[in-house]
Amino acid sequence: MINGFLLAIQFFTSVPIRKSLPIGQREAVWMFTLYPAVGALIGLAAWTVCAVVTGPGGGGSFLAAFAVVLVFALLSGGLHLDGWADTGDAYFSYRDREKRLEIMADPRIGAFGTMALLFLLIGKLAVLNELIARGGPGPVHFLLVPFAARAGLALFYAHVRPAKGSGLLAFLKGKADGPQVGIPGLAVLAAGTAAAALVSGSVLPAAAIALAVLVSVLAFGKWSVRNFGGATGDHAGAFVEGCEGLLWTVLLFFT
Repeated sequence: MINGFLLAIQFFTSVPIRKSLPIGQREAVWMFTLYPAVGALIGLAAWTVCAVVTGPGGGGSFLAAFAVVLVFALLSGGLHLDGWADTGDAYFSYRDREKRLEIMADPRIGAFGTMALLFLLIGKLAVLNELIARGGPGPVHFLLVPFAARAGLALFYAHVRPAKGSGLLAFLKGKADGPQVGIPGLAVLAAGTAAAALVSGSVLPAAAIALAVLVSVLAFGKWSVRNFGGATGDHAGAFVEGCEGLLWTVLLFFT
């Protein structure tokens, strides 16, 4: 369990874990199961920064939104943003599947990836600015959004086949796959949204977030298979970024 938690930090954040950790089936399952908790910790850090920025003598909602986006980018090490940009580069090239996969493997970012990244970041800034200006989201939802998006990642990982036989996603699927990861991921999503509903005293926002995550898993999984023949590590990163953006947007209807 401890190794799984440390692997989640080591694989998916910029927090340095300078330790060689074993990664077998047990560790891989725990890594995906506990990654939502890592997301909640990132959300807690973002909420703290937001509270400081908007506190006495602080700035307005746009500055707070920028600070929140910056915290998420820094603590994730830009890993998911890179996946989003690579996916944008590959998809909007309008090439065949094999060429798209080659483009995703290229470490350079192209014009389409840059535009996809800009639209994502501007969209998040706009939504968070609006949410903060309306007096929300509260600390519960700051924790819930990154928590739920990362629980969704476990479901996406379990649901979609790898697009190629190499790479991070294929490597991890060789360790644990399907129900081994999906069932704990679903349980974690259910427990997290139920806890958020209980603490906030409002069921509808948490239920809407859970539903949005499930729809995202199915829709993005189908899109990945249709356009790439499956998923890669870049798709996993793109899923987290896109799902977070969607969940912040869902909260607009309840704020």
